[in-house]
Amino acid sequence: MVRYDRRDYLMHWVRKEQPQNRPCTHACCRGYRQHPEHWPVILPSRRLRHVSDEDLMTRFAKLNRQDTPQARYAENQVLAEAQRRDDADRARAIRREAVAANRAERQFEREVEGERIKMEAEAYTKGYLVTAEGRARGISDAEILSGRERVFIRYATPEAKAFFAETPRPTGAYFRGKDTRITYSDRPSPRGPRTRRR
Repeated sequence: MVRYDRRDYLMHWVRKEQPQNRPCTHACCRGYRQHPEHWPVILPSRRLRHVSDEDLMTRFAKLNRQDTPQARYAENQVLAEAQRRDDADRARAIRREAVAANRAERQFEREVEGERIKMEAEAYTKGYLVTAEGRARGISDAEILSGRERVFIRYATPEAKAFFAETPRPTGAYFRGKDTRITYSDRPSPRGPRTRRR
């Protein structure tokens, strides 16, 4: 099997012994594709899209030294490709800024909504969201408000459970549009009763 260990400007694998000043002789090219050192003066626009910025500027410098109508046409072609890349970069930057702004706005809205529900819950429960057992285990109010449901079921006070039976808990699921109201006032731990082994 012939080993290919380098590529031409179209990212096509070529043999090591392939001269760089001749068209590629690979079976799929059949002598039609050129290597970088032997580009035609006017390239198809689609080929310029695969050329690196450095090769594009090198080509422009070579064309600038030629005084032919073809060279001027090719110069304009290179400039148009450079302008297209600049426009694409600016469009990507605008999209990134828009995505970042939307993400910041959604984050602000989540924080405002979470703070609103927290204030209502504290007013309803008089600040008692965690049972004595939960406080002894280090469970915080934030875990009752927006933490795992298993923690809520085990350590939330009856007042907190009654409040969140009517008001959605500000969890990640709530901000994705799901109904996170607890539709029960109390519920045993998912572990169930412990059984003593003999």
